[in-house]
Amino acid sequence: MLVFRRTPISLLNLISQPTRAIVSVTGVAFALLLIFMQLGFRGAVGNTATIVYGKLKGQLVMRSPDYVHLYEPRMFERFWMNKVATHPDVESVDPFFIMLQRWQNPLRNQGCLQAPPDGSFRTVGMMGMQLDRSVLNLKELDSKLDLLQAPDTMLVDRATRAEYGPEDCKRFSELDVGKRTELGNRSTRIAGTFQLGTGLATNGAVLVSDLEFGLRSGTDVRRRVSLGLVELKPNCDPRKARDSILQYLKQSDSRSELAVQILTMEEQRQWERKRWLTETPIGMIFSMGVVLSFIIGSAIVYMVLATDVSSRLAEYATLKAMGYSPFFLAISVLKQAWLLSLFGYIPALLAAMTLYAITSNLSGIPTFMTWERAFGVFGLALLMCTTAGLLAVRKLLKAEPASLF
Repeated sequence: MLVFRRTPISLLNLISQPTRAIVSVTGVAFALLLIFMQLGFRGAVGNTATIVYGKLKGQLVMRSPDYVHLYEPRMFERFWMNKVATHPDVESVDPFFIMLQRWQNPLRNQGCLQAPPDGSFRTVGMMGMQLDRSVLNLKELDSKLDLLQAPDTMLVDRATRAEYGPEDCKRFSELDVGKRTELGNRSTRIAGTFQLGTGLATNGAVLVSDLEFGLRSGTDVRRRVSLGLVELKPNCDPRKARDSILQYLKQSDSRSELAVQILTMEEQRQWERKRWLTETPIGMIFSMGVVLSFIIGSAIVYMVLATDVSSRLAEYATLKAMGYSPFFLAISVLKQAWLLSLFGYIPALLAAMTLYAITSNLSGIPTFMTWERAFGVFGLALLMCTTAGLLAVRKLLKAEPASLF
């Protein structure tokens, strides 16, 4: 049985010059790797933007109309939380406090050669909540909240970067328990650690009680709150409940529309993700990187195919003289482009997965391959090479049998 019913012209053209073929495939793979990395970093922006929201309890989120982003939520009156708590669909409403605060590095371990200077200041994400009920879906917190009962204590996120001065020079651990540092102009003792993950606005995070949050932020936590987390009664649809609660507030107090916003938790996550991807320079940079990588890849494939077609005009003219249609010749060029996309895609995929793992380990930024991204880049590879192939096909118009004589 024959493997090919017809002579595989496209494949033979591609491999007839091995050196050129390797260089061409490498160029395509490099362009696809750039796309993978830009999409990976862009995806990491979205993932990082919603780390905290992914662990918060509740199906609805109450926030200020002046909300900017997670670490700059502004505040609204706690009165509206109490009002929402009276709605028949609501099981409970819990306050959550969060803001950026000033952190002073503790005394440096002299063995950390690259550690920042003692007492240097930087920004940290400070979270606060009532200690009688955790609003974070972190099992380890259940046994650690009692540590925050003592005054001037905090828990430090183990995802906090080394620049904040951990004892082992790498990450905060049990070695740092008992150390004192300054948080919001108040001396604070590290009572323990937990694992959550930081956001794009800061490289470190700490958790304190609501009272300690108020002392460090100058906020009266009895009256004002950053976010309200609404737990609905069983079998309540979040969207319907949100609409019902908004109507309930509007009927009871016309000021509600200007005082508070209510979103489902999924809507809030999507809002936060969209904000960082489309309204901040970091998200737009990676989006433009994908476009530029696509253009670079298309140019590489076009130069390869255009050079190949130019060097084989006599062969294509001969095929025309033998009766092969221009469509057949055009498909041959496009098949060659598709082969380039396939041969370039496989090493690019493997290299991207390796670099994702390295990036995650070194930076702590959640960068990983997804099926959607893998298939999406393969589609982009086909589109990129098809576009370049169609441009190269124009040169086939010059392949006329008369030019052989």
